[in-house]
Amino acid sequence: DESYKIRVRFSKTVSPIIREKQWHPTQQIKENIDGSLELSLNLSHLSDVKRWVLGWGSNAKVLAPKELVELIRAEAKAIVDN
Repeated sequence: DESYKIRVRFSKTVSPIIREKQWHPTQQIKENIDGSLELSLNLSHLSDVKRWVLGWGSNAKVLAPKELVELIRAEAKAIVDN
């Protein structure tokens, strides 16, 4: 049973959308001075969150865990390379 502490920074543009919804029971939101925010979640797998993060495009940046950063990077590269 793996557990991942997911941390994603969302841009000021989409932060109101992120803020208004409960995405997961474990979520925590940290507001940043520039209007962006950081969403933290504890999840047992990465596949669903990978697709979700990719859906936000450049308005989302994965901060942790490293495994998710690498999954997102590989998928973005595959999109560009195809």
